[in-house]
Amino acid sequence: MTADCIPLRFAGPERSARLRELTGRDEYAVLGTNTANAIELLSALLENESAGETKLKATDLVAADRDRLLAAVYKRAYGDRIESTLTCAQCGEPFDLFFSLERLIETVNKPTPQEEWRALGDGRFETSDGLSFRLPTGTDELALTGLSAPEMEALLLDRCLEGEGIGRRRLLEELLEKVAPLLDLELIAKCAECGHVHTIHFDIQTYVLGALLAERRRLLAEINRIARSYSWSLDEILSLRRSDRRRFVELIENEYVT
Repeated sequence: MTADCIPLRFAGPERSARLRELTGRDEYAVLGTNTANAIELLSALLENESAGETKLKATDLVAADRDRLLAAVYKRAYGDRIESTLTCAQCGEPFDLFFSLERLIETVNKPTPQEEWRALGDGRFETSDGLSFRLPTGTDELALTGLSAPEMEALLLDRCLEGEGIGRRRLLEELLEKVAPLLDLELIAKCAECGHVHTIHFDIQTYVLGALLAERRRLLAEINRIARSYSWSLDEILSLRRSDRRRFVELIENEYVT
């Protein structure tokens, strides 16, 4: 299967990730939109960049790089356009929200002044006043599963930020936002009917995994259509690339039309 090559910002010098195309098995395995679900999906899609190279692990990626890979998954499956129909809180009429995912990524990745910190390597940084911190990885995030909010905060701070003092959580949040911003932000949308301005929360992880979950009924229908027409096994159909499966369904439907 052909694979997309996506440069990574925090996985080492000149490191890239190779992502193969989704198959029905990958789509069928998506059961939720949390971080564990995202890591499981990317773990299945990641391929070695070159022969003999140690395989990149999704759990080793920081959230910012993981977001970029999820964006690549979305673009290959659906294209660059993000679109949704919302209901106006003011007049109750539906209105459309749409934007370019690539443009959004460019905006989020816009360079910021780096006088406040310097990179130490391996995802570690040091601020101008000597405070050391590192970017949390998927492994760190998975370690928080099942903990209470105070326990999560304490564990993440202990893992990623050196030093003591009041306001450590807020400080770490600010540093992470500056150094490795996520595709998780508030967007402004205006109702076309009454002009009411809405603040819409968008995060790529929820959107991508939610899109795959929303297509589950369609996936099952496509599996059924191909199985009835070609008598292929479920395993054979799930192994098909998403684009090939869609082409087979199109061919079958065109036969019925003609």
